[in-house]
Amino acid sequence: MTRKKGKFITFCCSLFPGAGEMYLGFLKQGISIMGLFFLLFSVGGIIFPPSVTFCAVIWFYSFFHTHNLNSLPDDEFYAIEDDFLIHLHQLGTWREILFYRYRRVTAVVLILLGFSIVWSNVNNFFMYFVSDVLHVSGEILEMFSWFSRMLPQTIAAILIMAAGIYLIRSKKQDLEES
Repeated sequence: MTRKKGKFITFCCSLFPGAGEMYLGFLKQGISIMGLFFLLFSVGGIIFPPSVTFCAVIWFYSFFHTHNLNSLPDDEFYAIEDDFLIHLHQLGTWREILFYRYRRVTAVVLILLGFSIVWSNVNNFFMYFVSDVLHVSGEILEMFSWFSRMLPQTIAAILIMAAGIYLIRSKKQDLEES
């Protein structure tokens, strides 16, 4: 049975995503949150840098979720079951959602991910070609290097903003129609 803990140690543990939940005795929730955080962090660090921004969302969720759990009355706290955030039996549903219902969105995300990887590899080769073969000056090379690193991130940011604007407009239209 999980027991409520002291506020100071809970605060210290809540600074690490998932650790606060694990300290309070909710190991499955803590492992789920911690695994999701580090998965996004590693994907962002290696493959698709804009995904690192979602790590902040997970961190805030974990921080406030830990303090919410610790501030619950005893009867509500003891009634909470420890469970994983994502259940294995729901993976079939996720497959249906990603590949049938939202096929276009999934395709665009996969294309952007592939574009980002290809851009990074081609960029490294091109920078070698420009610097060693064409003997371009250092200032121009540095400016081109900065631009080529920022282009995929800028495209991803523009597409994320466009998706947000689309969602706001469609929600506004739904509210006006009601």
